[in-house]
Amino acid sequence: MGDYVLEVGKKGFDRLKFINDVFGEHSKDFLIRAGLKEGQRILEVGCGTGSMTTWLANQVGVTGQIIAVDASEKQLALARKAAQESGATNIEFVCSTVEALNLQSGSVDLIYSRLLLMHLKDPKQVLIDLKRYLRTGGVIACEEPHASSLMTTPRNEPIERMNELFVKLGRLQGLDFNIGDKLYSIMISAGYSKIRACFIQPVISMSEAIDFVLMGASEIAPAALKSGMVSEQDAKQILSDLQKTKYEREGNYTFPRQAQIYGYK
Repeated sequence: MGDYVLEVGKKGFDRLKFINDVFGEHSKDFLIRAGLKEGQRILEVGCGTGSMTTWLANQVGVTGQIIAVDASEKQLALARKAAQESGATNIEFVCSTVEALNLQSGSVDLIYSRLLLMHLKDPKQVLIDLKRYLRTGGVIACEEPHASSLMTTPRNEPIERMNELFVKLGRLQGLDFNIGDKLYSIMISAGYSKIRACFIQPVISMSEAIDFVLMGASEIAPAALKSGMVSEQDAKQILSDLQKTKYEREGNYTFPRQAQIYGYK
């Protein structure tokens, strides 16, 4: 796994919550299409702060189980708190990278990840390794972006420049933040069958988006400075330009298109 560019724990919570507010209903519809149902044993890899975890727990019910995995104990602390507050008792939390995970072979019905593979250096190998945890006929369901497809209307140069920096930061670490457009073929090469895929691309008003954009920019800036991609002066200028955008709330913000792909073992 590469160095995580964005914040984890409480610092990243609001950004992740915003993402789930926008994408959550699409993710739920996707998982139901993929065959999520009561009584299943689900492996959620990269569960983060638990945005989807408690919903998954409710869907599988008391006869089902969720194994929620994340590499960050800070993320898991927030996910555990959300689970406790919801009253869910059928969730097992595991702190592990997906590469180091060790579960019983053939022990889960469905594997789910959202915005995880983009942060892995060898996503194909991870998909191959995850397959052994699925029972025969089990499903893997993944959601990943093509980050470069973000759009602003009318064009907002500071926002689009920041997004370009984000994609380049990933590339410097050997990561592909545009993996969504390649995921279909990666799933095939990893040995999954009967693959189904689509893209979603939500659009919201700039007035709704700008605070989310500023959160992301403040998280990306330190990594961009550390990598030498921008000077301290450039970073300050980008953040200043984005702050000005906060008061220019006309237009709309189109999220990067997100692949929703599931396949069978």
